[in-house]
Amino acid sequence: MSTTDYQTPIKQWWGLVTSDRHPKADPSRLVSVAELPIYAEDKKSQLYFIESEPLPLQREFSTIRRAWQEEYNPGRREFSLIDHAVTGVQNTAFKVQRYVEDEWSVIPKAGAITLGGMAGLVLGMRRGAFGRIFTSATGMATMTAFCYPKETVDLIRGGLASVRSEWTDFQKSPHPPNEKETRSFSTQEMIRLNFFPM
Repeated sequence: MSTTDYQTPIKQWWGLVTSDRHPKADPSRLVSVAELPIYAEDKKSQLYFIESEPLPLQREFSTIRRAWQEEYNPGRREFSLIDHAVTGVQNTAFKVQRYVEDEWSVIPKAGAITLGGMAGLVLGMRRGAFGRIFTSATGMATMTAFCYPKETVDLIRGGLASVRSEWTDFQKSPHPPNEKETRSFSTQEMIRLNFFPM
């Protein structure tokens, strides 16, 4: 092969790469910047709404919801003070929960856990010693789960995994080894088997 065989495709490629492929501008179609549209033209498309079939019990729940709204709205207007107080208490409870769940707030968490234990102790006052211990421990555990939700979930999952593994180990427990049967020999058999030297 000669060098011209290689140069021809290279020249063709270089000509295609460097050539100006854009068409020449038509002066009759030029538009100034002020004439350009700001927004693209809206395409008029026809949209159709197709109502889907309701899910099971969807009509019943919507009827209950509408009835609740019809009964609740007049009561809310009449008792707007109570509604305002309930909303304020809910907001405060959410703020307290967020503050207690904060990672660096140790003292409020300790106070909440102590308060839960004391509430359990007060609730268990009329019971015996076991009842007081049980209710105060339950109150402390509840408040601990409230203050440390991620750790509580991890603890419960770890405990369940441990119980499952122990249960499978228990189910796979080995059978006791077969012990050789013990047999009593008579004196004549012992003499015959040379247990007693003669």
